[in-house]
Amino acid sequence: MSEKRKKLTINDVAAALGVSVTTVSRAISGKGRIGEETRQKVLDYIKLHNYSPNSFAGRLTDARTNNIAIIIPEVKELIDLPFFYTCMYGVDEVALANGYDMFVVTTNGKDTTHLEEMLDKHKVDGMILGRTYRNDVFAQFLKERNVPFVTVGSLEDSSVLQVDHDNKGACRDLTSILLSRKWRRIAYLGNTGGQVVNEQRFAGYMQAHEDVGVPIDWSLVSRENQTETMMRKKIDEMLIRKVDCILCQDDSICNIVLQELRSQGARIPEDMRVASCHNSEILDSYPISVTSLKFDSVELGRTACRVLLDFLAGRPVQQKTVLDYEVVIKESTK
Repeated sequence: MSEKRKKLTINDVAAALGVSVTTVSRAISGKGRIGEETRQKVLDYIKLHNYSPNSFAGRLTDARTNNIAIIIPEVKELIDLPFFYTCMYGVDEVALANGYDMFVVTTNGKDTTHLEEMLDKHKVDGMILGRTYRNDVFAQFLKERNVPFVTVGSLEDSSVLQVDHDNKGACRDLTSILLSRKWRRIAYLGNTGGQVVNEQRFAGYMQAHEDVGVPIDWSLVSRENQTETMMRKKIDEMLIRKVDCILCQDDSICNIVLQELRSQGARIPEDMRVASCHNSEILDSYPISVTSLKFDSVELGRTACRVLLDFLAGRPVQQKTVLDYEVVIKESTK
């Protein structure tokens, strides 16, 4: 037998047949959902290379690293978005409980260099993508490399395993509550950035207006990418125009809103009502409690890790898991 055949790996089989590593594992182990035609194709390929399924399955188990990685944006964003800290805590908790270690991979823009290095060195068995974008470069890269992965966030791709909160439904509910108080001039302050979660939240804001037949005042909507200084000017304009409420896309933007209102001597909620589509410890430092949407980021991380580990083990998993939320009405919108 040639040296090349002796070193045949699960990745070699997956690449040769154009299927995922997990598909090969399922075909060999007989566990998990897989089409009979695909299963037979894998087994025929292995047999062609003079390996029995049982011996090859043992080698696949031996090749496991028992490491997973979570991919997050570059570190500077963690200062503004503590979400990633709590999500990683949940991932690490479940990983350790199942005998896995967690690596953290930070990305800069659309650069996949760190991912390539990790995969080339076979350091992990699977990955969790901590944020999703329209036309997601990282998701596409992982698919092309046949890497088992789960996204924290949604994608319009039914072949990708996804775990997310119902961000659209949550923002729809929050906006609906604000509209039910006869407030018709609800400003929306956010940005685009290509992030799916931002699109979902704004979609919820729009849907709530459509539900009750209230037209959106588009002059009160600000979603372009802008500096903090530009955003503060927008807030001052909203204060001058005496809008009914400022709905913030997330806790980071809400933090800027609260700071600017305080610097202008504006009282909350007497001079301006404020609500946020995401809550975190950032908002807990203010003397006034903020109406917001409460998501369990730790459980999000736990669930994403469970789905990934089940997938790696060949157990059946849902294509998309959606977690619940809570609308918390507090002093800032009284």
